[in-house]
Amino acid sequence: MKNLKANKIKEYGLAFLGLAVVISLIAFVDDKARVKRCKNIEIELIDNNDQYYISEEDIEKYVTKNGNEPLKGMLLADINLAALEKRVSEIKQVEHCEAFGDLQGNIHIKIKPFIPYARVIAGNGKDQYIDKEGRYFPLSKLHTERVLLLTGSFFNSAPNLSAEDEHLMKLVHTIKNDDFWNAQMAQMDIDRKGQIRFVPVLGDHIIEFGSATDIEAKLNKLKVYYQQIMPVKGWDKFSTVKVQYKNQVVCE
Repeated sequence: MKNLKANKIKEYGLAFLGLAVVISLIAFVDDKARVKRCKNIEIELIDNNDQYYISEEDIEKYVTKNGNEPLKGMLLADINLAALEKRVSEIKQVEHCEAFGDLQGNIHIKIKPFIPYARVIAGNGKDQYIDKEGRYFPLSKLHTERVLLLTGSFFNSAPNLSAEDEHLMKLVHTIKNDDFWNAQMAQMDIDRKGQIRFVPVLGDHIIEFGSATDIEAKLNKLKVYYQQIMPVKGWDKFSTVKVQYKNQVVCE
């Protein structure tokens, strides 16, 4: 019985000693890291789909206030990572930011930017982009993204395009994610009743689409027009192409 108790005490003692060693090593490594100076700022844009609406250079200029407050050379212990995250998150084009240091003296800043899916042309001159969820965010002073333009009286009272407008967002997604339509459609005009008209990049015609329903069927009919009718009749033969009617394309 005594031997069993002695063995238990020995096991607890070794476990405590091991824990103390681990804590000491962590403290040593932490202290070692804290006396290091910042060597580099490593900025990574994640989930940006190769759309450089905001660049790594933009972020570095922002966090260093155009180089007036450089991080390189500072002690890692003096760099407030939480404040750094907050500063980057204040950029309206940034959805999420995470900042951390490593033992080599690098500061890593991981950023998830908002990705423009379309640009709302407002009557008051305050244009905004919308992301894939239909949320508004401001334009960049440094970059302009080539995206579908959204116009019309519908946007006078729409704070964002959310679940209530899922059909419109589905149409925006369809246009953006299809190489042919993304290249062909320049502008989508929507009135207060949700009726849609497209202005294409090529041709002088207007496309009357109707409501954002039966999207695939309407786009298929429109593709027939571009692939079969337009090559025969010419690009300037018609001023209006209507695809809102079932099983037909009306050209005027």
